[in-house]
Amino acid sequence: MWSYAALGWRTARKEWFLLFLLFIYQYVFGYVLFNYVKSKIVPLLHRYPGSDLTEFSSQLFWLEAQFRLTKTDLIMPYLWTFAIFLAFRMLLTPLINSGIYNALSNAKEEGGSRKAFFRGIRQYAKPFLLLYGLQMALTFAPLAWIVPRLVEAGMSTHSWTALAMEVLPYLLGWFAYQGLLDLIFMYIGFGIVSGQGGWTALAVVGRRSLQASALGLTVFLISCAVGLATAAASLWWAGFIAVLIHLSYPLVRILLHLWAISAQHHLWNASKP
Repeated sequence: MWSYAALGWRTARKEWFLLFLLFIYQYVFGYVLFNYVKSKIVPLLHRYPGSDLTEFSSQLFWLEAQFRLTKTDLIMPYLWTFAIFLAFRMLLTPLINSGIYNALSNAKEEGGSRKAFFRGIRQYAKPFLLLYGLQMALTFAPLAWIVPRLVEAGMSTHSWTALAMEVLPYLLGWFAYQGLLDLIFMYIGFGIVSGQGGWTALAVVGRRSLQASALGLTVFLISCAVGLATAAASLWWAGFIAVLIHLSYPLVRILLHLWAISAQHHLWNASKP
């Protein structure tokens, strides 16, 4: 398992085109979304009475906000805007995945990651869009069973500790289920871009399920440890160093994401017929 993780790390470090492409994509998307939220939230904060006025002014502010949110359609334009942002992100995600998987599979044969990336989008956009739609449907389907039980637990429990003990098993189970789906559909994507097909990928997942799960969990835990260490370091070293760490972490997170994919890809290469 560690050999595949090491191979994946070496591959991820060499994929500078994919690294900076994903960084620019996430930066632009985050910048647009942040500025949109900022343009709507800051004017509302300017209207907040603050501590200089009476408590009645604060209560009046929250009562007015509650009335306008529940009795008018004030929030609808913002909900539609966020829905458009979400739909655009969900449309781009499978396209980018098709390019990444094809770049990892065929970069040497096609003359580099850049050509392989864009050719993967042109050639495999439709099957990856269908796969992503199926994955999202399977991901959120259990919520129809989980959410009513969480609501019931919240209505019948008056202690935060007891509520956490009731909710935590459902959430952990759903996250584990989501991770398993990500792994299965990742291998199906490998099978599509390599020409082996989805059924071959499912057979590989069946044979190497424990090894693939252990590899994915290892990389995930290392990524979580890096994230926690980065947060702790930015809090410990205040000032310019904290700003530098905060600005560089998105690039590190993308590198870890590429590492997770490339490590599984090396396991796929060693396991496919």
